[in-house]
Amino acid sequence: MLLLLILAVSLLSSVVTGCGQVKKNDKSVSEEPVRETGIAESAAVAPLPNMEQATATRPPPPPQVVGFDAARAMSHVTYLADTIGQREEATAGEGSAAQYIQDRLAEYGYSPVQQVFPISAAGDNSRNVIAALPGGQKPEFKIVIGAHMDAKSKSGPCPGANDNATGCAVVLELARVLSSNRRNVPTVEFVFFGGEEMAPGGGQDDHHFGSRQYVAGLTPEVRSSIRGMISVDMVGFGPSFLVRNMKKAPQALVNLLLEYGRARGISYLADNGSFGLSDHEPFERAGIPSAWIEYRNDERIHGPGDTSAHIDSSRVDNTGQFLQGFFEEYLTPERLSVLL
Repeated sequence: MLLLLILAVSLLSSVVTGCGQVKKNDKSVSEEPVRETGIAESAAVAPLPNMEQATATRPPPPPQVVGFDAARAMSHVTYLADTIGQREEATAGEGSAAQYIQDRLAEYGYSPVQQVFPISAAGDNSRNVIAALPGGQKPEFKIVIGAHMDAKSKSGPCPGANDNATGCAVVLELARVLSSNRRNVPTVEFVFFGGEEMAPGGGQDDHHFGSRQYVAGLTPEVRSSIRGMISVDMVGFGPSFLVRNMKKAPQALVNLLLEYGRARGISYLADNGSFGLSDHEPFERAGIPSAWIEYRNDERIHGPGDTSAHIDSSRVDNTGQFLQGFFEEYLTPERLSVLL
């Protein structure tokens, strides 16, 4: 019996000792693989990213380019032709058009001014409305883009939708989008001319009063900074999309417009009139590269049929997109140097 008791105690002692060794070996097994694989070190070196911080430092998306809006442009055509209506030079109608344009330019962030001048043949004053957008890379150089506000009533009261509410509308909408995008290389000066049409009762040369007044008022320094002029006149009707001028000044601007506008179907037609048929005339005679953008022909101008319902908005849209692309994409500093 005593012998059995001694054997039981001995066996129990061996089991207890063996259990302690297993625990020690388990601890050894749990530590060594960690050191050998480097899992613990890797976790310490590359913690999970802070997603809030990643979101906060994400670069902003590129600014969205504002495009020419034909519906906005057509709303200007409708207001000028239908709400105001007749706008012969040096009349209240032309003055209302000038105020409407000045108010819109102010809404777009400009500081427009009026240049008032007399028209003796009409017996009253007319005005130009002028606003400028500084260039981003070559602000010391300037391109003038303009349209005349007045309308001629020859065969009856004329609301002047195509001639020239469409030109005013394109230039006004262009002023909005260029100001929003700020991608123009030279300074762009927007000029809305008064008194382009021949004054009632005036002589053969009694026209282009506003553009002639503008050019005559330029100092030599300012005149040398103007590298081109574009007149937008009658761009709402007709099959032929044209760039025109009198060939009285270097053709560099016309050539650039033709090169860029080829995809939009633009072609060249000379303006062979003795005095020029749009407001590019006095700029050309001053030696400034100039161009007139036009759709033709439209037999309803200067009469009661020249209404907003007569306008083809696709023509207005094509003109506006063409000019926006010219100023914002095509007219690089290198191409501008051709005009210098």
